[in-house]
Amino acid sequence: MEEAKARVPSSLELTKRNTESAVIQPIEPVRKTVSELTSLEWTEILQKDKITTEFNLSIFQTLYSFEDHKTYASQIAIILGTNHQHLNLEVGRYAKRIAEFYEIDFTARSAREFKFWDLFFNGWDEGTKFVWQLRPEIVEALEATGLTGEEHFLDEFSLNNHEELFEGLKRTITVNSYERNPKARQLCVKHWKAICAVCSFDFEKTYGEIGRGFIHVHHVTPVSTIGKSYQIDPIKDLIPVCPNCHAMIHSQGPPLSINDLKSKLNQEPIGKITKAPCKS
Repeated sequence: MEEAKARVPSSLELTKRNTESAVIQPIEPVRKTVSELTSLEWTEILQKDKITTEFNLSIFQTLYSFEDHKTYASQIAIILGTNHQHLNLEVGRYAKRIAEFYEIDFTARSAREFKFWDLFFNGWDEGTKFVWQLRPEIVEALEATGLTGEEHFLDEFSLNNHEELFEGLKRTITVNSYERNPKARQLCVKHWKAICAVCSFDFEKTYGEIGRGFIHVHHVTPVSTIGKSYQIDPIKDLIPVCPNCHAMIHSQGPPLSINDLKSKLNQEPIGKITKAPCKS
């Protein structure tokens, strides 16, 4: 008996078989590493209430106000009135909210744990403390949206007129930056009130509503006591002073203490200090 010849499938049948057997691969979304979010994306993130809370923004604003936008993570916790553990928890929650809208590959610590802080900051050890520095894309986004948290007074001192402390030839601490830190300033004024600690001048009493809350803040901790791991205490280290008294405190080096300037003021006739301090 003659063997039956094998039937050759038509091209149409082959196409149908290939189509049925083919596994359709889903298109993977483009994922980004933590360092790849752009300043434009951060601008969007900062303005989305579902992602960025007021506390999240306060973290950025506090860091922004320091020189080179860096300070100890524990320093941020002190200024924001919390602790390091809570700060880390909030950073992690913030990162996870962002990941719901943007595909991000977080840096792995282990098989089940990830670093979240490096989405926002560059970081490194410095002695027993850990430094956070805002990523440049976030700095650009804060500036583009006007959310830096900076407060500008026409009569504030120029940053060129600051005191500097060189520590072990490694770094420079600008004392003036502590006086200009908006979050530290806010806590100081909330505690001491916006009244000059030297001459007791109150801008609101003299100028009414436009003077409410107006005051300078002076950093009273002696420069010689500031060590490498120094952290500011807004209540103990800062004190409210009017612009004139602030200028007089910094009129010599080292600066006058609050008590020294009070003594000089008390040596003058009372009639000379009854007018509102105006800085020319």
